[in-house]
Amino acid sequence: MLRKTEFPLSEALRSRLADGRPVEAMLEHFQTIEASAIREPEALAAALEEAARLDLSEALFTLIPGQALGVAVVGSGGQILWADASFRRWFGDEAEDAAARRLLRLAAKAGQASGLLEAIDGAVIAGCAATADMALRWPLPAEARALLAEAPRRMALLGFAPSRVSDLAVRAAEAFGLTPLESRLAEALLDAPGLEAAADRVGVGRETARDAVRSAQRKAGARRTTDLVRLMLDMMCGDQPEPPDLAEVFVATFGATPAEARAAAHFARGLTARETAAAMGIAESTVRGQLKAVYAKAGVGKAKDFVRLAAEAGVLVSMSRTSETVAQDEGLAGRLRLALRPDGRRVALWDYGPRGGKPVFVTHGTITGRTLPPAFTAALHRRGYRPIVPQRPGFGLTDIATGDYVETAADDMAQILDTLRLRSVSLLTRDDGAAAALAFAARHPGRVRAGMLVHPRWPGLTVRSPDTIMGSVSRALVARPELVASFSEMLRRQTRTDIVAGIVKRISQRIPADRDVIERPGVLASLVRDIQAMAARTSQGFAQEQNLYARGWRPPSLAAGTPWLLVECGSSAMPGVEAAFGMIPDARFAVLPEAGLLVYHSHPETVAELFAGHAGMETAA
Repeated sequence: MLRKTEFPLSEALRSRLADGRPVEAMLEHFQTIEASAIREPEALAAALEEAARLDLSEALFTLIPGQALGVAVVGSGGQILWADASFRRWFGDEAEDAAARRLLRLAAKAGQASGLLEAIDGAVIAGCAATADMALRWPLPAEARALLAEAPRRMALLGFAPSRVSDLAVRAAEAFGLTPLESRLAEALLDAPGLEAAADRVGVGRETARDAVRSAQRKAGARRTTDLVRLMLDMMCGDQPEPPDLAEVFVATFGATPAEARAAAHFARGLTARETAAAMGIAESTVRGQLKAVYAKAGVGKAKDFVRLAAEAGVLVSMSRTSETVAQDEGLAGRLRLALRPDGRRVALWDYGPRGGKPVFVTHGTITGRTLPPAFTAALHRRGYRPIVPQRPGFGLTDIATGDYVETAADDMAQILDTLRLRSVSLLTRDDGAAAALAFAARHPGRVRAGMLVHPRWPGLTVRSPDTIMGSVSRALVARPELVASFSEMLRRQTRTDIVAGIVKRISQRIPADRDVIERPGVLASLVRDIQAMAARTSQGFAQEQNLYARGWRPPSLAAGTPWLLVECGSSAMPGVEAAFGMIPDARFAVLPEAGLLVYHSHPETVAELFAGHAGMETAA
């Protein structure tokens, strides 16, 4: 039932653009969303488009590995007042070199500046300087923040070098499924002059190293060594929005000419010199000359060193353009893995082990669920299960779907099984993951042992919880599917920590179980980081999935023989679930009376026990 709109939502959105928080208008006036979508679709679409172009410096965040930063606080006279261990290890105790002085001068004028710094070992490291007010948006140590707050004329100077952090290289290698030898060689290639030097460092022969690197390239989807370095750095640098125009980075940071920068940008993204020449419509010899000039200006001599520096400098520029930079949580229990599709698409998953456990795909929800609650993970472990969280197309680190969304999502799951060398898996799915899970069961029926859908998105145009924020948004998008893309991008540009925390708290207030969960220590922060990581790179996954539902998704036909259990959460249960999902053969139904959206947090033992009992039916059969 439509509510009378006191004033157009489009005006409310525009009124909050000035303070960079248009999503606040959605929260404050959520009961008018559906009515506005129907009564003023053109005006609302225009307002959403405007909000989707919001300056990234207003409310978008960047997620980086904190251990890759080296931080110093510089006094008004240019002297280092404090520096952390990484900064001193890389640059020593002074900031007297010409590059550092230049960065500090530029930052004093513009607020912040990015460039290149020379380390004491002669290598070049991406650097950034900022005035106190700008630098306090970065994830600085408490000592640095206190010193900057004491005197506004003080500045922060930092280097960013994930390639120098062995733990990050090891994690990246593990994500690609490299063997220990392949991992050590891949890490050595990040800064060794060449393959021979990397082989000497690792202690193996040249032919052995060449074979191992070829195997590593195949697993990572790299054509050559520079591609392997680029892909490793992409994993090591953290979760950022789409990188800025690299040509602009090379002009501003390396001092390249516009023509040189354009050629270098193509090369840094993985094209060869010949391919770059074809893309630019110029001679290959011209491209090689331009690349040689950029190398000289960047202070590097080899392609892989340039690729490394380009990746790290690009992250610093992204960091300087967004409103908040957050350090990644180093204590995540799951292990990141990447599966490579035959077409080159990358599919991310989090494997919570143990390897010998019975595998279960625990699919994430609408925008959360990459990180499983520890109590829920432990409950599944105790019952002998190995939880694996696939990231659907366009979410987190999984590449977007270029074809049919649900078919791509289904085949991604099959690729994960092949990569992990698993024949079959059980499914534990919630919320908007229902479409992908059922598509997987339909396209790969022999690989699904049992399935349980928790609080699943209903088929057709039925939207549950019409009097909640998410219910109102869903109903508006069903009414006007053309609004999905701009709405999704507006949300992505509103991922600053305080904004996301406010959204989560607001959504959780209606259901007592969810409200209690949010009040537990650490839960809100974990959910916020989860959402940020899922939406860091693109909004395409959320947009494609919501567009699917907004246009009336219908479940596929499933073969008989696989047991299914549909679990409604009582706080938002609606009558008619048996009829809505009647196409699923021999499905059973259950209700968790007090559960809400955060059911894995609030009822971990109950859900795990219900799942284990249901999945055990397949074993008994």
